[in-house]
Amino acid sequence: RASMTSMAVSFARRALASEAVARGGRDTIVLKGLSFFGRHGVLKEEEALGQKFVVDLKLGCCLESAGRTDDVTRTVDYAAVYRTVKEIVEGRGRRHELVESLASTIVASVFRGFEQVEHVDVFVKKPQVALMGELEYAGVRMLRTRDEVVGESGSGSLK
Repeated sequence: RASMTSMAVSFARRALASEAVARGGRDTIVLKGLSFFGRHGVLKEEEALGQKFVVDLKLGCCLESAGRTDDVTRTVDYAAVYRTVKEIVEGRGRRHELVESLASTIVASVFRGFEQVEHVDVFVKKPQVALMGELEYAGVRMLRTRDEVVGESGSGSLK
């Protein structure tokens, strides 16, 4: 029963992402391998010692005007997105126990700061995760549309 609910939620998210593409979100800005030092995690050692986090972002938005005009003001400011993610991961705001919470905060901040972005695909990786065994990383990937995160009222307030 739980897996049926999970499948339905997954299908609904894919449908929403497809809808975003249909609304002109076929274009994607990719920022891959953003690497930061943060103090997030459940364990006290993770807070005390800190560790590396790697973030990959795909920002869905219409880039037709920027591509046609070669005007930097008609696209998303990559440097500003980088600074936003850096501030979150390096913990100048709040400390997150869960990578899920960290990823969710990144998504909400991107939507809050960059009106052109219609959907966000964020992948947060924790390469030095403390698990009983060897692995490349543990991570969380979230795909969200603006409508899922920001109220439909157009007020820009987060849900």
